[in-house]
Amino acid sequence: MLCGLLCSPEGFETGTWLQHLTGYSEGSVTELPTGDPLNELLRNTLKGIDSQEFGFELLLPDDDEPLMVRTDALGGWCRGFLSGFGISRGAAATSAESQEFLGDIYQISRVDPNDNEDEVSESAFQEIVEYARMGAILLREENRQVTADVFDPARLH
Repeated sequence: MLCGLLCSPEGFETGTWLQHLTGYSEGSVTELPTGDPLNELLRNTLKGIDSQEFGFELLLPDDDEPLMVRTDALGGWCRGFLSGFGISRGAAATSAESQEFLGDIYQISRVDPNDNEDEVSESAFQEIVEYARMGAILLREENRQVTADVFDPARLH
């Protein structure tokens, strides 16, 4: 969800993210205290997704976990991404390429983790993860100007 919100052309607001994450009503949670794990998650995600070295990584189980577990987590990541992006209602403002990417993420979110584990599936899984990773980076870049105008990293506490 965090990544979807960060990629939105509507801009990122910490309070919106925390409201949806925690279920608290508007105004109850607007800032994160220093050292809070969610603050670290936000900072690390921003650092990765905005990195010139393409350092962004999807938060998924390690490669030593069974493919079924990683596939299920990838589907969950995609559902969360779409949820975050959808919260902002930003899909209408994206390019045709981004619309296609969002459609692909929707299809990936519907993955069946019970498919056979074999070398072809492992290879396909890695390609899909890379596609989702790069697509998120490109969507963030497409909308960077809008989010840069709204989000001020100095305001995080």
